[in-house]
Amino acid sequence: MCGVVGFVSFRDGNNTPAPNLLKGVLKHRGPDRFAHIQLGPCTFWHFRLSVIDPTDGGNQPLSTPCGRYTLIFNGEVYNYKALKKQFNLPCIGKSDSEVVLLLFNAMGVESLALLEGMFSLAIWDTQDKELTLARDRIGIKPLYYSKVTGLGFSFASELRGLQALGPTRPSNKHLADYFNLGFVPGQNTLFEGIHQVRPGCYIQLKDGKVNHQEFYSLFDRVKERPSIPTSYDGAKKILRELIYKSVEDRLVSDVPLGCFLSGGVDSSLVVAVAQNILGSKLQTFSIGFKEAAFNEAYYAEKIAHHLGCEHREKVFEQKDLLDIFSNYLSMTGQPFGDTSLLPTSLVSQFAREHVTVALSGDGGDEGFLGYGMYTWAKRLDNILFRNAGRLANPLVKSLGNSRYKRAFGLFEDHKKENRQRHIFSQEQYLFSQKEIRSLQIEKCSFSSQPPIPSWMNAQEKQAFFDYRWYLPDDLLVKVDRASMAQSLEVRVPLLDHRIVEFALGLPVHWKKRNSVTKYILKDILFDLVPKEYFNRPKQGFSVPLAQYLKGPLRPWVEKHLMRGVIERHGWVDASVVEQYKTRFFTRGDNYLYHRIFLLSMLHQWLEKQGD
Repeated sequence: MCGVVGFVSFRDGNNTPAPNLLKGVLKHRGPDRFAHIQLGPCTFWHFRLSVIDPTDGGNQPLSTPCGRYTLIFNGEVYNYKALKKQFNLPCIGKSDSEVVLLLFNAMGVESLALLEGMFSLAIWDTQDKELTLARDRIGIKPLYYSKVTGLGFSFASELRGLQALGPTRPSNKHLADYFNLGFVPGQNTLFEGIHQVRPGCYIQLKDGKVNHQEFYSLFDRVKERPSIPTSYDGAKKILRELIYKSVEDRLVSDVPLGCFLSGGVDSSLVVAVAQNILGSKLQTFSIGFKEAAFNEAYYAEKIAHHLGCEHREKVFEQKDLLDIFSNYLSMTGQPFGDTSLLPTSLVSQFAREHVTVALSGDGGDEGFLGYGMYTWAKRLDNILFRNAGRLANPLVKSLGNSRYKRAFGLFEDHKKENRQRHIFSQEQYLFSQKEIRSLQIEKCSFSSQPPIPSWMNAQEKQAFFDYRWYLPDDLLVKVDRASMAQSLEVRVPLLDHRIVEFALGLPVHWKKRNSVTKYILKDILFDLVPKEYFNRPKQGFSVPLAQYLKGPLRPWVEKHLMRGVIERHGWVDASVVEQYKTRFFTRGDNYLYHRIFLLSMLHQWLEKQGD
């Protein structure tokens, strides 16, 4: 795992950054080695975290023997040995990055579709003066870019890499998306002119022009319902084989490796399969909190003991979350609403004391209908249910408690084509589109939802929405930033694209039976771990944000939501913000906590832009 940064000048030598300009900026992503190379108008910087072939043979930037192509690479390609053998590649070292480079040398961009794993990469062609950037199918690894008209083109693994290359300017063009989702989806950011390479895509820069292309489309792969076995047992067998193969691929490492173990279904399945494959004791890591309502470590320890893992647990106090809160914006680079970034940072910090690579269980909920929002998607698909809720909504708003007021936000009017984002927004306690229109000073616009296959039912559509937006632009951002801030590589076996495609094709009643979510996934798990270990409500990996905002974080809120601060930036209506603060702090509308957090985070970020 690594950090990559690059710059291509559009002028002759007068605005190319100094080679050492970025030294240390992304050192957390690659503390083992920093290197740069000047290739005419192109400059590459690379920060290496040594995982595969930690010798000098795995160093980057890496050039082909003829010198035409030079690569910088972030991630892991798990089938690199098979590709090396299949195409008889003349590798000198033992790294996956050399395989990626030589395959590109032989096949060009067509080689991208052969890579299985998580990656973002850049390749410079010295002959044609062409830059190629690419990102993995699911969007596990990040890659941002910016084109400055007449000056140059820059890219980086994180926003701070672009900021080090030149001034950046905030933009409220996609502010409505941030308020509605807690993140900025798709290729956009809250910076003017800065974008993301989308999952499964590559862009090519030549003569100052940028060309965008896909090498993989999840939508196209499941546009028609994928073929699946006719029997449940047959489907379970195939899924189990896919999971075992994916976990086995991700156990390859030349440095110490372990697994996160929260005690939930997904991480327990990954750990159980990994332990089964390895045979020897697998290192597992969990964190607990002294506050019992915020602690699953007890269950993690039981599962690890049953499987025979070498388990480690560290107990924190909630104040430890607050201690790392000051680094929140430096990790994300722009406002970001998922505060589970904080406990993810703590478990990453703990695991890094013992290993360099960790496997996690991310991706199980989306593929196997584990979230409560999928139940709401089914309910709201029923017109009688929707109408009944809308009739009751005014009464609930005037008489109901905070919990019911929040729930009935799901019945607000919304366009059918925006239903998935509406359900997501209200399930996450975020601003509705109606609320945003009254909050923003300038006329707001919302990004169009990604296309969803027409054969899917309401629950499947909600899950597909999560694969296209929630995972790459929220959950995987959280995992990447929290883990790489600790120089820890995290791999996600349940997001192998073959598992994703297979899961999307499964009938809903195999994924959710009666009230049991993730049914087929649990069925595989319960062959390895006793079922009774999981007879408890789903907890997740969240923080008691409402409690924090009314307690130790209240001075932070008051500082950044002062009327003077809000009016100085002019992005939102200060009077409307005051109404939200009064309802949350005085009238007991606790369900507004996430809205208060988004507003505070936004204005802290805006204030920092002037530093």
